[in-house]
Amino acid sequence: MNRRDFLLGTCAGGVIIGSGAGSVVHPVRRSPTQEPKSIHTHFDSPESDIYAYDVDVRINKFPKEPDKRWLYYFALQVNFTDHDEWSHGGLQWAGVREFENSGNKGINWGGGSDWAGYGGIGRTNTPFIWNTGRWYRYRCWRLDPKDGLWRWLFALQDYETAKDGQYGTVVTKSKHIKSAMVWTETGYGVKCDTERAEVEWRNPVYRTPKGTFTPVAGTATYNGTCEGSPSTDQGLISKNPLRWFQATNSRRITAANTKLWG
Repeated sequence: MNRRDFLLGTCAGGVIIGSGAGSVVHPVRRSPTQEPKSIHTHFDSPESDIYAYDVDVRINKFPKEPDKRWLYYFALQVNFTDHDEWSHGGLQWAGVREFENSGNKGINWGGGSDWAGYGGIGRTNTPFIWNTGRWYRYRCWRLDPKDGLWRWLFALQDYETAKDGQYGTVVTKSKHIKSAMVWTETGYGVKCDTERAEVEWRNPVYRTPKGTFTPVAGTATYNGTCEGSPSTDQGLISKNPLRWFQATNSRRITAANTKLWG
């Protein structure tokens, strides 16, 4: 299955920027009619036995009348230690059949590997009517193994209602997470000058048998996005507590490979 078929037919979203995908593509100058692609913040988490990653997310701004064919994906991606295994999950606006009765809104969790292909380790689309201005918490946690494979749960908590839900599992041969990042992806008609979308992130933590830790650094990169104005951007809001934003239709202030903290 190729990437476009996977995105439109089943899972809708995500760039393969994990451990085996190679270097990040730096932005090039494009017309405002071009599509921005993704804004990502890579976490530096040096421990070798990570079994969980958590982060808070809030969509602060979103287009008032988004096209049903567009894609917005606000995701946590984890890259596992072996077999080029990775998975990403989070809130979406996507034109997939599972979201037809939820106003194009939902949650996606899915991933791939060198032994199962793109989407082969699991994929789930769950209708979920998310709201702007509301904090949610993403959690990727390792579960007990089954049939010789490790299972990884994606969960989301709504801080306002205190509701906590489970939104699918993927399976890996890896026992641990090697690295993680958060990102905003757009596509399928979203332009550089489309009405601004902005997401805020806070409180990233990862867990090992020794305790709970905050990533020691966060590095900004971009993939296939427009350069100039309008463009895409991200920036640190505060170090303590740790908060930062990612935005489309912005003047880029933070260059690629800039450390937001650390």
